[in-house]
Amino acid sequence: MNFSVSAPGKVILHGEHSVVFGKTAIAVSLGLRTTAYLKETSNTFININLPSVLVKESVQLHHINTEILSYKSYIEHPQSIPHEEHLIKTEIFVKNTFPNFDNFSGKQKNALIAIFYVFFGVFGGKEIRGFEISFVSDLTIGAGTGSSASFAVCLAAALLRFAKGSNESIINFEEKQLISQWAYNCERIMHGTPSGIDNTTATFGSLVVFCRGQKPNLLDLKLNLRILLVDTQVSRQTQVLAQKVRGLMGRNPEAVDCVMTAMDHIAKSALKILQNQSSNCEGDVDAQYQNLAELWNMNHCLLASIGVSHPALESVRTSADKFGLACKLTGAGGGGYAIVLVPRTANQKVIDDLTKELADKGFKVIDTALGGPGVQYYV
Repeated sequence: MNFSVSAPGKVILHGEHSVVFGKTAIAVSLGLRTTAYLKETSNTFININLPSVLVKESVQLHHINTEILSYKSYIEHPQSIPHEEHLIKTEIFVKNTFPNFDNFSGKQKNALIAIFYVFFGVFGGKEIRGFEISFVSDLTIGAGTGSSASFAVCLAAALLRFAKGSNESIINFEEKQLISQWAYNCERIMHGTPSGIDNTTATFGSLVVFCRGQKPNLLDLKLNLRILLVDTQVSRQTQVLAQKVRGLMGRNPEAVDCVMTAMDHIAKSALKILQNQSSNCEGDVDAQYQNLAELWNMNHCLLASIGVSHPALESVRTSADKFGLACKLTGAGGGGYAIVLVPRTANQKVIDDLTKELADKGFKVIDTALGGPGVQYYV
């Protein structure tokens, strides 16, 4: 077998932080993807290549096949896997297999553990053949664009296909559900208690709506969206920012609750626009973009009011506003990414000039689309 599989990243359009308090969140697939390449070999080892986290390792097939017989396969039932027990056992194997494991970064450790977590869960109880697997990604790791979920979806899809020996290029809904469940287990390794929105978006693509305690709702994005994805190059710590918001809520519950309620109204209003079938009348489409732009600006200001913006994000917004374009932070805030809405009728010179100004400020800018397909196979 010799094939590749790809999955998109994601951006949060609305619902940052408010989702923690039971409000509506909207995620959309990003036009930047991770791709996994898997090739069956006649070698007596498995090759793993993860250039994004600087990992390139080989493991003897005999070593793996000796270990794999002690595992049970949960290939069709990842939700039934005893997660903590399986994870601890996999961690021990990985630590004993790679002599330099203690010197690896957290991202390197998590990536290797995730690979063998899925590997043993899918192939448990039977010996396997040699293969090599490598991952390349358009996504910046740890910046809030769903890079870990995109990786996890590619990993799960590749190993499931290899296990089943399938040559079908089409992935049906049930297969996507299975891939997403395995990817969610990987996300638990990376993030502890993930919401499920990232792996769902990476698997199914398009538009995903999420409320805490409910299953993600899969919808079609009706309005084509083009954005400038702006990397501020400022690292942020999601947990620290989330704790900051909780502290603010504890000290000012009524005021912060009003902000969260307003964010919920904005998310629901945006969802109506994104779900409306675009009219053939150009004026109607322009009005939809204008309405979205207003919602983006309001949402960002509400997020800034609870202390999760950053001078770099405000600098991006200042430049976008100068050129008449709406901009908001996406994700946890405190740095990371901003997204600039590009209307359908935008003048390309305006976009080029804004891109140059942002680059001159030291920001990285990518012109991309939102709402593309989820996981896909290529032979």
